Amino acid sequence: MRFKLLKNIKVGLLSMLLPLFAFAEVHANTKDVHNIIDICTSSEHIMRDYALIGMRITYSNPQKDLEKTQKHLNEEFKDLEKHKVSAEELILHKEWSSIEEELKQKPTKEGTLTLHHHIDAFAQHCEELAEHLAKDTKNPAEHYVVMITNLNLNVQELAEIYIMKSWDSIGDEEYFKKVKEIFKNVLKSYDELQTADSKFVSDKVKGHLKIMKKHFMMFEFMAESHSGRYIPLLITKKAEKISEEVEKILKEEESEVEK
Repeated sequence: MRFKLLKNIKVGLLSMLLPLFAFAEVHANTKDVHNIIDICTSSEHIMRDYALIGMRITYSNPQKDLEKTQKHLNEEFKDLEKHKVSAEELILHKEWSSIEEELKQKPTKEGTLTLHHHIDAFAQHCEELAEHLAKDTKNPAEHYVVMITNLNLNVQELAEIYIMKSWDSIGDEEYFKKVKEIFKNVLKSYDELQTADSKFVSDKVKGHLKIMKKHFMMFEFMAESHSGRYIPLLITKKAEKISEEVEKILKEEESEVEK
């Protein structure tokens, strides 16, 4: 009887551990990394457009852009799920499904701040998963691919909270604390990219990053202003310009290290 009980316990444990072993045997590839970093950045784009809708700013049709990005993000999740990389991805997808329900609500100042907190947590979780996948590819350069993407993610988040501040959806204390935190993250990532081994981040890519940093400093000046005058349309245009530049740098980095 005792032997039978022990045998049943072993069988039960094995059935629980097999799915974990299956995940452990699957290694991420560069496409998995691309999928997840795209999801990370897309979430911040969606938050920015949601805030613009709340302010009734029609530049570039934020409602249409939000729906387009939302559809693209869901397609990226479906693509990622074709290759089961980890249980974390399933948790992240569940988090996103909850956020999608919030997006159905009409934007209000209070609701937008709550959504911002949820997307901020989602984006942080997304960044962590991106790093795990990058490490799992066994290609050290993928870490820097993720870092370049994080620059774009930080820019979009900065534009997002700037728009929210324009709408009085976020208070001064939280806003300026977040601005300081974002700039600290950007400069840390930038310094690490600039000092990286040239076989992982080429001198050409580093040169492009220097130009991008100059544009970002202009962005910083607007975000840190205490004048009380905010120009959401201008910050949106600048965020889009920097986003385009970072995307070009990212593609160049990928072409050089993912051969």
